[in-house]
This record gives sequence, C-alpha cells and structure tokens, in this order.
Amino acid sequence: MGRKSISHIRKPEILRHTYKVVEEEGFKGMTIGKIAKRMGVNSGLLIHYFKSKEGLIMEMVDFLYEISMNHYLKELETLTSSRERMETLLEILFDTSGTWPQRDAVFWSCYAMGFRDEKIRERIRGIMFKLIEFGIEEISGWEETGFASVEDKKKAAAKIFALSEGFGIVKNSLDDPDLIKEIADFFKNTTLKILNCKSTFDQAQP
Repeated sequence: MGRKSISHIRKPEILRHTYKVVEEEGFKGMTIGKIAKRMGVNSGLLIHYFKSKEGLIMEMVDFLYEISMNHYLKELETLTSSRERMETLLEILFDTSGTWPQRDAVFWSCYAMGFRDEKIRERIRGIMFKLIEFGIEEISGWEETGFASVEDKKKAAAKIFALSEGFGIVKNSLDDPDLIKEIADFFKNTTLKILNCKSTFDQAQP
C-alpha cells in the first residue's frame, strides 16, 4: 500500500488512530511507529505534527475533552426546556444503559499518567476547569427559568463533576447492574439536591 501524502493528513485523524492504538495496547504499548503503520504513513509525518510521544499524549488529553464536550453539546443543542436539558445531562453523566459514551479505558489510562507526570496533570486540571465552567453555564440557564437555585455555582458544578467521575469508577468496577442502577439514581437525586431542584427521579433511597 502506498504512503499517504502529508497534505491529506490532519491532527484529528492522527488522534483518532492514536485513540485506537491506546485502546488496544495502552499508552505503554503505544508508539509513534505503531500509529504510523496503522495509518499507512511515515513516522516522520507524526513527528512533524507532535514532535514526540509526549507531545502526542498531551494532545490526546485535549482530544478526549473534545469528544466529551461535542457529545454533550450535540445532545443538548435542540433542547430549550430547562427540565429537558437537566434530565438529559443527568442521564448522560449517570448512564447505566450503555446508550451514552462514558469514560473508557483510554481516558482512565491518561488520567492515571497524571499521577506521575506533572505536565499531564496540569493539562488534565485545565480540562476539569473547563468542564466545571460548562456546568456553571448550564446551572445559570436553569436558574434563569426558576428550575434551580444555587448560591455558589462553581461549588455546585464541581460537586456534580465529582459525582460523575466517581460514578464512572463505580460503573467500571462493579459487576452488579441492579446496584449500579441504585447508585446512579442516588447520584442523580444528590445532584438535584445540590441544585435545590424537586426530584424527578423517583427511585426510593434506602
């Protein structure tokens, strides 16, 4: 198979192939050579864009954020009701059905590297701040229609973000669908309490 021209390759395509390699082999097994082979291009092309494996990993952090945000925005863009937007977002954050994309092995592998690499940790911290800002914006919209009442939106958004990340760990660790569903409902109702909203999730709590 002939090599592709550099003019036909862009960063997003490289990152999509990188994601697949990491999904199969983890970051430890990921090399620029393997990604280039998968794409049918010369390794020098990837070096041209990312300079090093470390540079590619840094870009992957942003890529994972974009995947999440693009999904959230796509699902919310047609919704105008505060109730619909909130319930849809909670279904995404605490999904048990597998309908919505969730934090996967690639995300958690990248997150784990942040414990050993300060640069990666700082990049992840920046992404978390962006997610909290997204939450603040949503909460502000809910407040404007009287559906939520929050004194400190930043704290509320951070708490909800923490619940969502915690649920991701639980979901990927337990093998008990009923318990996972009960935990999801608990987190949803906890979120509604944080927002001072009337609960729309009627799952009885113990």
